[in-house]
Amino acid sequence: MSSKQPPPKRRPPDASMELLTAIQRDTIEPEYGAHYAERKPSRSRSGWLVLAIGFLAGLMFAVSSMGGGHGNDDIASERADLIAQAKQAEQHNAELRAQADDLAAEVQQLETAQLGRQVPLDQSAVIWSGIKAVKGPGIVLTITDNPRDESGIVVDQDIRQVVNGLWLAGAEAISVNGYRLSARTAIRQAGSAITVDYRSLTAPYRIEAVGDPDALTSRFGSGPGAVWLNFLKRNHGVDWTTESRRELTLAADAGLDVDKAGVR
Repeated sequence: MSSKQPPPKRRPPDASMELLTAIQRDTIEPEYGAHYAERKPSRSRSGWLVLAIGFLAGLMFAVSSMGGGHGNDDIASERADLIAQAKQAEQHNAELRAQADDLAAEVQQLETAQLGRQVPLDQSAVIWSGIKAVKGPGIVLTITDNPRDESGIVVDQDIRQVVNGLWLAGAEAISVNGYRLSARTAIRQAGSAITVDYRSLTAPYRIEAVGDPDALTSRFGSGPGAVWLNFLKRNHGVDWTTESRRELTLAADAGLDVDKAGVR
């Protein structure tokens, strides 16, 4: 006779998950967990720490805000100063313009008073301006190129150096190859030619200077003009000579044919 065995008990549906749940719950060893629990700060201690950090942050924000306020005040003050300086400058310019207008009116009155009247020119001014011909003693300086050396060809700069040296030596009037020099005269290089007021010169160059012959010879000989010519002679073979004359006649500047000066 066979005996019946009781049917096996069914496992609960979540019994298979109990092992995973236990592993997740007990991943940390019990000893470590107890130690961590002992050292974990209390809730009240954490609260004080949060309050302290919040207080420091607020204090820093307040200080930075105060500094920004001072910076804005400084900028506003500088802007006000600049505006004040600009107004002062405008006022000063207005005063200068008023003075200029007053002076212009005064000049106009003087010109009106002199209208129709010839103002005599000083004799020295006539000579220096080149308006009139000049006659008197002086010296003649002759400069000759060195055709065998390209660097021995005289250029406009050489003539200007000599003319300036004669003025420094006390010359009252000067002409170059018959062309009178004045305050308006330009000595320039045009290609291979030297020009005086756009009139071409040819070598040799004859420079006449009216003045005391002895004084001109001595002063020019020790001045920059003679130093320049001696350099050209020594290094480039340019030749130059000086001779005194009892009387020289220098014509007026052909570019200045003004006989009278007046106000129109």
